[in-house]
Amino acid sequence: MARRIVLASSNPAKREQLRWLLDGLDLRPVSGPAVEVPEDAPDLAGNAALKALASSAEGLAIASDGGLEVPALAGLWDPLRTHRQGQARLRELAAGLADRRVAWAEAVAIAECGELLASWTCRGTEGLLAPEPWPEPRAFWVWDIFLFPALGKTWAQLTPEEREHVDLTWTSLRREVQAFFLHW
Repeated sequence: MARRIVLASSNPAKREQLRWLLDGLDLRPVSGPAVEVPEDAPDLAGNAALKALASSAEGLAIASDGGLEVPALAGLWDPLRTHRQGQARLRELAAGLADRRVAWAEAVAIAECGELLASWTCRGTEGLLAPEPWPEPRAFWVWDIFLFPALGKTWAQLTPEEREHVDLTWTSLRREVQAFFLHW
């Protein structure tokens, strides 16, 4: 019988990404109750660990925390606070920005019964800030403004096959998570 694992996120798009990481494993991903966790760790891995630990009281939990890196806005834009700063703040900072290069970093943590089992942080997905106007923010708003110029598509417009080729961050995390559970 497949083991239950809590997807420690209230964001539907993030839950789908976590489910994708676990696809094919002998695990039964379930949405857990919303747990408010202060995201005040010094890095993405720390925030992911806080979320996983908070949802692991009764068994396995997996959580993540990600951030948009905008090198031209170093010191003004904090990837650790992407969600809290929001699209409106990024729009304000990026107005007239010549260097629109961006990258995505994501951390994933797995915990069980209040003990952190593993965590990883990956980077590598690179693109550009899409030109304005940007659509109204949704749950995973970065996907609507993260452009892959070679494909002429935003992250949200990618097919699953395209995503596996250009989304190096989540693809790397999937390999790590899959290897962890296959040898666990």
